[in-house]
Amino acid sequence: MNPLVEKAYALKAPELEIWSQDQTVTLATLLNIVITWVGIIAGVIAFFYLVIGAFMYLTAGGNEDGAKKGQQAIINAIIGLLIITLSWGILSAVINTLNRTS
Repeated sequence: MNPLVEKAYALKAPELEIWSQDQTVTLATLLNIVITWVGIIAGVIAFFYLVIGAFMYLTAGGNEDGAKKGQQAIINAIIGLLIITLSWGILSAVINTLNRTS
């Protein structure tokens, strides 16, 4: 064996599976996973709606009706993002409370 090359050891990758045979999944864990994915999807949709509203506003070209529609879309997207953030925070607090009591 070449003395300049040592043995290479493979690192064990972290477990990425949610459903493990030796781990029981509680209701709080399942709710946390579902709420996280729903929040991510809703956030991405709201962000794209924000981008579309900004595009509508910027390309109105002096048309007051088009600018107003774009402005309303931006306001609705920001309100949606706030609702998503607040609901995620409230549900996370409820889930943490469920985890502490069980």
